Parts: sequence; structure tokens; C-alpha cells
Amino acid sequence: MSYKIIDTCIGCTACTKRCPTEAITGDRNSIHIIDPELCIDCGACGVVCPVECILDETGEVLKEFPRREWPKAIVIEDNCIGSGCELCIHICPFDALVLDTSGEQVGDFFGVAKVIEKRCTGCRLCEDACGWSAIYIDPPREALQKKLFQPVELMETADTAVG
Repeated sequence: MSYKIIDTCIGCTACTKRCPTEAITGDRNSIHIIDPELCIDCGACGVVCPVECILDETGEVLKEFPRREWPKAIVIEDNCIGSGCELCIHICPFDALVLDTSGEQVGDFFGVAKVIEKRCTGCRLCEDACGWSAIYIDPPREALQKKLFQPVELMETADTAVG
């Protein structure tokens, strides 16, 4: 089951700009829809939705996050073979990854993938494409769900109520 937009959508278009597969369509100020054939269930749309009207595949509402907390790709340089692969670079629809060749060449391989954070949507396409566990998205998908990720003030309130 793909993600779904519910009727509280205000048609702001934030999700359409963030979607890496162009699965979301709709006119400004009207309810948008997600094409289940194109949706990859990445959650990139949910982190930018100001009215939190997008449901994940389990029916949970996706939470909006401040930009500084948006998911982003992290490269583990020791695992990246760079010029011998570049799968993550080629799959990224936002050109958020480039080959950084400023380091030393090791054997036939040189360079490592480098993230241009400003462009990264955290869609996980690069993470899924990498066969060397050289790139991952932080925070993990599970942390984006409301019940696992709570602002500090909510956690402190809960601790006070228990104690």
C-alpha cells in the first residue's frame, strides 16, 4: 500500500516539490493525490507537510519536521568505492550526490560519494541502491513516526507524569 493524502490537504504543493518520483499531483489549493504506482513509500513528502495530512502504508500520520531535522543521506567513506560504482549518484533525482575526487586513489578506485545536503530529500533511493552499505539516511525511517520521535519537551512532560 502506498502513502495517501487525506481530505485535510490544503493544496500547498510542498509535497509535490519534495517527492523524488513525482508521484504526487494536484492543483494549488485543492486536495493532492499520490499515484500508488509511482510512490516509493519514502516519507519525503510527510516531513514537509504543514497540515500533516499524509498517511504512511500503515495508516499512521506522517509528522512535519523543522528543516534542520529532515532526513538526509550520510556517506560512510570507508565503505564507498566511489568511481567503481556511483549507483547512488546516478539514482538520485535531485543531484544531491556527487563524486568527490579530492582524496587519494586506492587501486583502480578513486573518490567517494559526497552529499549536497541542501538538495537531499532523504528519500532513501541512494540507500537502497548501495550494495556496500556506504550510505544511509539519518534519522532512520522508524524515527520519523510520531510515536517514536517526540520533541524533548513532550518527553520531559511524559517523564514527569510517570515519576
